[in-house]
Amino acid sequence: MEDGSATGRLLTDDLYFMTARAHVPPPRPPLVKGIGDARKTKVDPAILESGTALWVAQLAAPQAQIAWGENVTFLVDAGTGSRAEIRPDTAGGWTVLQHGPVRLWDAVEEAIGTWQAAGSPHQSGFGLTVTRESQRVWLGDPDGPSWYLPA
Repeated sequence: MEDGSATGRLLTDDLYFMTARAHVPPPRPPLVKGIGDARKTKVDPAILESGTALWVAQLAAPQAQIAWGENVTFLVDAGTGSRAEIRPDTAGGWTVLQHGPVRLWDAVEEAIGTWQAAGSPHQSGFGLTVTRESQRVWLGDPDGPSWYLPA
């Protein structure tokens, strides 16, 4: 467009990108269990084993790194020190413990819920708008739910 912006849908192929950074990600801090405020979560962390669900989670928490342990899923943002630990609850379902200034699992849970409410579409159900000021991924159409990417 004349203003330097571009908008379009994502491809029908699965999307996987090599990290486009001039440096490696910061080292991940040790994965310590049992840190943070606990609450129940409705989202089974096993959903992140799906390529599109993991991609949606990365939209919500773009700086987070994921790790899996024995019955535990960890999200860690080395830049802010934020972390989330999701594990089975003895009463059924899952418990999340979150620590740090960014509530990683809250953001992921909201994004996954938005994606599921839209019928859990493939990545081709998303689009991208790029302007001089920002990069934004949207679901459905440019006026739909969206996530801003770090620039």
